[in-house]
Amino acid sequence: MSSSEQDPKRKSRRQKDAGPQGTQVFSRDEVGKLLEGAAPETEQIDGAELRGVSESVSGQSFALAGATMVVGRSPDCGVRLEEASVSSEHARLVRDDEGWRVVNLLSTNGTFVNDKKISNAVIADGDHVRFGRAEFVFHDPEGRRRTTTGSGGAGVMRWLPWAAAAAAVAVVLIWFLR
Repeated sequence: MSSSEQDPKRKSRRQKDAGPQGTQVFSRDEVGKLLEGAAPETEQIDGAELRGVSESVSGQSFALAGATMVVGRSPDCGVRLEEASVSSEHARLVRDDEGWRVVNLLSTNGTFVNDKKISNAVIADGDHVRFGRAEFVFHDPEGRRRTTTGSGGAGVMRWLPWAAAAAAVAVVLIWFLR
């Protein structure tokens, strides 16, 4: 046996490095694939906008034109923010079949919807969207505000597939145990 195979600290490090540690890394191509269902770039403006509420962006408003916009510090971004906590290309806002969606683009300080850190989330009228420390309220005159929180509405959609799977397992077990 080699000395590295006998060293329990090295073995422990190899095991720790064997899988994902909670950080999701996407290449630009992978992000593009995640957004394939988005509407074409030529879609007209629908009146959706981000209105700044945190100190660094208070009073600022950004109309969401087209089907996709990048948020960040870079001059090339559709939503350009002069905030140190915002990455050069921080997130992407996309209009798809479900409405508007925000996708984090490997930002250093994260993207949040209603104070929940996200990598990809649908947003609705009235939701708070934060890029680093720059916080906005999302307004969508054509969209509906979520009327339920917690265990209702969107919460049902989280547990419904699990309930269906449990019911299917129960049916199979009953069939085998007859």
